[in-house]
Amino acid sequence: MSQIAFKFRQIAQRMWFLPAAFSLAAVMTLLVAFGMARLIPDSLPFTLSSEAVESILTVLASSLLTVAVFALSTIVSALSSASSQTSPRAVPLIVGDRRAQTSISVFIGAFLFSVVGIIGLSAGIYSEAGRLLLFVVTLAVVVLVVAALIRWIGQMSAIGRVAETVSRAGEAAEKAFRTVPGKGLLGCRELAGEPSGHPVFSRKTGYVQHIDIGRLQDHAEDNDLLITITSRPGAYAAPDRPLVLVAGSVDEALAEKLAGAFTVGSARTFDSDPRFGLIVLSEIAGKALSPGFNDPGTAIAVVSTLVRVLTERPDEDSELKYERVLVAPLSANDLMADAFRPIARDGAGSIEVMLRMIAGLKTLARCRPELESAAKGMIKDAVERGTAAMSAKSDKAALKAAGTIE
Repeated sequence: MSQIAFKFRQIAQRMWFLPAAFSLAAVMTLLVAFGMARLIPDSLPFTLSSEAVESILTVLASSLLTVAVFALSTIVSALSSASSQTSPRAVPLIVGDRRAQTSISVFIGAFLFSVVGIIGLSAGIYSEAGRLLLFVVTLAVVVLVVAALIRWIGQMSAIGRVAETVSRAGEAAEKAFRTVPGKGLLGCRELAGEPSGHPVFSRKTGYVQHIDIGRLQDHAEDNDLLITITSRPGAYAAPDRPLVLVAGSVDEALAEKLAGAFTVGSARTFDSDPRFGLIVLSEIAGKALSPGFNDPGTAIAVVSTLVRVLTERPDEDSELKYERVLVAPLSANDLMADAFRPIARDGAGSIEVMLRMIAGLKTLARCRPELESAAKGMIKDAVERGTAAMSAKSDKAALKAAGTIE
């Protein structure tokens, strides 16, 4: 994905984008109806009064604003609930929920359509043919609003709930792993050994959100360079931390261009950062295991989601797209630490959580050979933490028996 496409995608995921797009579409629909009316002769076999259309539009205008405000208040409550009960890092997943955005957008767009339609009828700009077309479009808008209301009723029962947030975090992690499959080489050459070269540092402080690797490849071809990415998406970037190491001649202007291929923001994103999805899931489990919540069932559900995401992770895309760009593969130890170490720490005293996590780690060791060593290491760590935290001898014995590695 190019940098422009990534930034547009970020804009499209914001809460205001779809309502603005639907509002624009509503106004354009009225303009199109007004223009098409000129193509239809005014001498129609029947006529439709302005009052008939205006009454329907008035009902829509008077009710939909209230419905839109109620829907937005529901979203705000869901965001607050998700932040307090799961993890603040999961809030963007709710904000970017297309189904909720679409419902609210229909309400706001239909409200604006009604207001503009009433203004047009009051000004007398519609002919008999125009009023007929406006009536047909109004009926279509009513159908859309009813469908959106029915869909919204179903969404209100799930949005902001812990189980729904866990599901969305799992989907975000799965999507990121599809974007960065297998070893996570991003279409580049795999780095073997220690990286070397002239460092190019970040111009901003924050987190790497996206890398335009195509731009790096172009610069490498134009200047006969070999570029090693040292800060992949999700890495912390600062003026003293290199983004890339370059083998070849690099002046200040070229260094500025190479640094410009990195999008650095204040927070991590899910798009190309699968580790972030694992971290958010483990944070939800940690919150559930805190004394204030004491909800081991949610932690067990998170463990199941983590095991599923890592087990079904896509294999490596063998296509080499950027032969002049090198990157280190994703570390299996890092993936295990991001996903399970916080749960092993916070759930060390819960035998149910520890047994479920060890069972999941054994599944990963058997099903994913590249994770076998790291999963077995995490099992040993979990047994050690659990043995130190548990007081009942029976729990310790069950934990040690479950942690036995064949």
